[in-house]
Amino acid sequence: MFYFNRTKFDSKFENTFHLTEKKFNSSSVGFAQAALSNLVGGIGYFSGTSRVQSMYNSMPVSYWSANLYTAVPSRSFFPRGFLWDEGFHLLLINTWNPEISLDIISHWLDLMNFEGWIPREQILGDEALSRVPEEYVVQRNDVANPPTLVIALANLLKRHGDWLIENHKETLRKMWPRLTAWYNWLSRTQTGEVPTSYR
Repeated sequence: MFYFNRTKFDSKFENTFHLTEKKFNSSSVGFAQAALSNLVGGIGYFSGTSRVQSMYNSMPVSYWSANLYTAVPSRSFFPRGFLWDEGFHLLLINTWNPEISLDIISHWLDLMNFEGWIPREQILGDEALSRVPEEYVVQRNDVANPPTLVIALANLLKRHGDWLIENHKETLRKMWPRLTAWYNWLSRTQTGEVPTSYR
């Protein structure tokens, strides 16, 4: 069974990334396979509530109870979702499995509040909380990360646009108002000193 699955993985990996065809040696291919496996193997499903602080409350409060399907930078040291990192994770996951990417993007957009803000770190559940120093637990709604999910979504559309429209048109339609709200929030709260720049 292991040999069958290993052969199937090797075949899909080569058909997806073409590294042997591009003349990478077996050591480099093995390294790339390990990197992909570590990234995909680090995808988790987290549940819980974040602690957030906004101008609307004097003390941090619990965000709503949420679920998040996300890749993580390191399962052992950072077992939580990072909005900034996720866009970069998805550039690789898009290529390997677009269905997973679409699900992850949808989960992140589900965390958006009425203003268009998405907490940049998702510390959901005991596992995640146990690895975060207390001073970093509270997420403030005037702090943002660059919207790398947009880069990942653009890449997903470029690679798999026809498939997405054929199979997930309604999901894409539901994303648009959220992406618009996020853009408006970023433009309203994160503008830099130089015109068209962000802080």
